[in-house]
Amino acid sequence: MTNFVKENFQESGEYLHYAGPFEGQKTYGEVHGDKCHPTRANMPKEVFIARFKYRRVPKAWINFLVKNFTVEEYVGRYEAGESPLDIMQSKGYLDRTFKRILVERGYAPTPEGLAEYRAYKAALLKKDAA
Repeated sequence: MTNFVKENFQESGEYLHYAGPFEGQKTYGEVHGDKCHPTRANMPKEVFIARFKYRRVPKAWINFLVKNFTVEEYVGRYEAGESPLDIMQSKGYLDRTFKRILVERGYAPTPEGLAEYRAYKAALLKKDAA
């Protein structure tokens, strides 16, 4: 298993990719087939990590990835269909916005507080549907 290395992250506007070598990494030729330019055919392809719609990549996101995930674990879960935020929150990540919302509504700014808040919202939706 390969640990994330901060220097191998690539920020491109609102997108975050990881270009470091890791087990199972594909080449441009494997990903794009015949449409790949011959000069890039054997170059390793960077992998998508996350998209941040309205802001630059938060450094806390990268720090949390480096401390809590291996590249293969994160990429495997993403390719299995999990969203980047769900993957991060599964190990306790909360960004500033989630923390602010939880505190405003009287919950602890922790993963447990987020779970309580989501349960409360689900109960409200169930009650409104009835």
